[in-house]
Amino acid sequence: MSTWTPTDRRAAIWSAIAEVFFGVVYIITGAIWFLTSTDSRAKQSLQPTEPFLAILEILILLSALALVIIFAAIHAYASPDRKTCSLAAFGFVILLVVLTGVVHFVQLTVVRRIINPTAVELLRLYSSDDRLSVMLAMDLLGWDLFFGFAMLFAAPVFIGGKLQTVIRVSLILSGLLCLVGVAGPASGDMRFQVPAILGYAFGFPFVSFLLARLFARKEPHAEYGECND
Repeated sequence: MSTWTPTDRRAAIWSAIAEVFFGVVYIITGAIWFLTSTDSRAKQSLQPTEPFLAILEILILLSALALVIIFAAIHAYASPDRKTCSLAAFGFVILLVVLTGVVHFVQLTVVRRIINPTAVELLRLYSSDDRLSVMLAMDLLGWDLFFGFAMLFAAPVFIGGKLQTVIRVSLILSGLLCLVGVAGPASGDMRFQVPAILGYAFGFPFVSFLLARLFARKEPHAEYGECND
């Protein structure tokens, strides 16, 4: 039988709250850049400029850390007959976190110190000629493909009442939006990336808010305390 301990509950609640916070700050930062930027070329290709880019990269790293805990909590929360789905979701999130962690840590550290322009062009997130860079393709592989599947596999975990139904539907919709966004890097036209942005930047913070409410209601199991669903 699955267990849901007080530690599971606390970690789940606070990581979900952290994800909401990082998501809101990310959206506000991106909106401020978009509204204040005079570079129409950068806005059209969704390429934030400094210092907004650095802030967004830090927020992505922090968000990725919270994602690991959230999906570990989802696995702990899942009923025994849904553990395969929750474990698959956790695995896809690990793939996402490794990819995006490497990409954005390199941007914040190595790229800002390289003098060789050829090396900078190779490692930078956004290429100077608006073509899809290697680093951005790696990042979008994580956020579009792996995170999309992570949310789709997490969705079946949530069955039952109204709140869980809303979480399940929101995960499915956000996951599908991320998968649709794969068309952006696949085609080279980053306008097709917009659905994925809606999925991971807007959809999942909303899901995290709902998860925080759900986890707060889920008391530990009997061996750790009374169970109150």
